[in-house]
Amino acid sequence: MKLDDQYNPLTNFYGCNPRAIFEHGIWYTLTQHNIPCGKSDPLNVAKNIQELNESWATGRRPQSAAFAAVNFLRIIVNSKSNKDRALLEDYFYFKLVNYAKKVASIPVNEAIIGVISKQEIANKLCKFALDNPESGATPQLLIGKIIKALFSSSSLVVSGDEESVFGTNTTSKKPADIWIKKDNETIFLFEVTLKKIDLKRLDDCIGTLYAQGIFGLPVTFICRLPEDISSIQKVGIVGNSLIYKNKRFEFVDFSAFVTSCCALLTDEQITQLTSEIREFIMAVTTLIKTKDSWNEIFNG
Repeated sequence: MKLDDQYNPLTNFYGCNPRAIFEHGIWYTLTQHNIPCGKSDPLNVAKNIQELNESWATGRRPQSAAFAAVNFLRIIVNSKSNKDRALLEDYFYFKLVNYAKKVASIPVNEAIIGVISKQEIANKLCKFALDNPESGATPQLLIGKIIKALFSSSSLVVSGDEESVFGTNTTSKKPADIWIKKDNETIFLFEVTLKKIDLKRLDDCIGTLYAQGIFGLPVTFICRLPEDISSIQKVGIVGNSLIYKNKRFEFVDFSAFVTSCCALLTDEQITQLTSEIREFIMAVTTLIKTKDSWNEIFNG
């Protein structure tokens, strides 16, 4: 709006190519100032939308935020005074900074290890991940860290535990959510999800495997059983295994995987695991409700 006084975000939102502006400019500024921000999700709520109005805002989550965005933009657009507009812009940044300070000030409890069993810790981690998936980041991080701990004394290399989960495997060039390499060659692939698995998800996985020349590698989905595979049961799942388009997929229950693997970790590894999950929770980009949930489950 500063560069083009004819631009109106309410009637021609995509006229300024907002995705490029956000991803190559705004995101870096917010991140540098520790202001909570996802990668593309702030724009996805208005993807391919030209008019930002009540019709667009209705049904958004949270709806109150969408209506607030429309109302605030109207005040900005209709402001006749440059001084008033600058004051409104400063107020917006003031609120952003205050929100960042609020999020940063929330204490995150340490998980007290030693007074409770490893299985109890594992159950708490399961509950936390299931209740607070954070767009898939929490379960992927938890599973990745557990697998990495299991193979910490071997020559195998585990990757993906800290990779971005905001893009698909196709766009991010990842072979899977979590993958294991031996002598620089990928040998195992894990997909981690707490969502329903449909044929489209399997087709996407097959496309990635073909594109990267690793179709022959085993693929294991770590998910919630049986609910996450209910929609593909008709394809012919036998013993939590499925052959689809000449590719075998294995399905393992998320909670069972976590509790079983944690039984194989040392006390030191359990302490390290909970510490690394806590670091993720402490990040300003982690939702406040996720922080509160961690503190409730690990209440010191």
